Amino acid sequence: MIPDRFMSILWFVHRGFLFLRIFNPMRNIPGNILFIMLSLITFTGCRSDKNAANTTTADVISYKVNYLEEMAGDIPTKMLPDVMEAYYTRRYIKTSIKGFFGQFSLVQVADLRRNKVITMLNFFGNKAYYVGERGEIPAGIVPLRDPEVNFTNDTLTICGMLSRRAEVTTTGSTYDIYYTETIDIKSPNITTPYYFIDYVLSDFRVQLSVLKMHLVMKKHVEKEVDISDFQVPEDYDPVSRQTMESLINSLFTKEE
Repeated sequence: MIPDRFMSILWFVHRGFLFLRIFNPMRNIPGNILFIMLSLITFTGCRSDKNAANTTTADVISYKVNYLEEMAGDIPTKMLPDVMEAYYTRRYIKTSIKGFFGQFSLVQVADLRRNKVITMLNFFGNKAYYVGERGEIPAGIVPLRDPEVNFTNDTLTICGMLSRRAEVTTTGSTYDIYYTETIDIKSPNITTPYYFIDYVLSDFRVQLSVLKMHLVMKKHVEKEVDISDFQVPEDYDPVSRQTMESLINSLFTKEE
């Protein structure tokens, strides 16, 4: 049998070619291919300098990502990242999924004053971002179909915090989610389909492209973070919502 590590390398190379075709067909494809191969050898990335002077207090939550299906298109989900980081502040909310030695990241940044979400995607140094419209669900996130919610009095302690159970019913599906009132943040679910929940989620489901995920809070800390962490880096290129969703789908769906 082929080792999982080798299979993951083959998958990222293959998906990198598909990504490049969508991201910008006119770019220097041979040069990008060389970059991908060098990335696979070195597993290193570049960081931008941050201004440490401007900071804000954030509730930082690590969620364990459990995939509800073994395959996403033709990709074994065991190859995919299993942690999502979320940063909750008074002005911004940021969620981040990273993997494959820093060569992949999907970041959502919500500006609570403007009621907009920016989606940023980095795949082997090819970086794109999309600025959503006011109140628009983030690119790539599948909305719930005709959701109804039943808030119950049931509680459960998750990650050391008391959480309350709510029963969510959508077209053809009913399941439980949990939320905690311990963290007081305005519009905490602007980056998820659960706009009707006014508290931070501690156990919930979400679908990104074809990826059906169950996320459970596993760690919570409060710390100072740099305001620049919530800004779009200069080396990201703007794209339309349609292009961003095509890029995300190209990573997780079968090639036609």
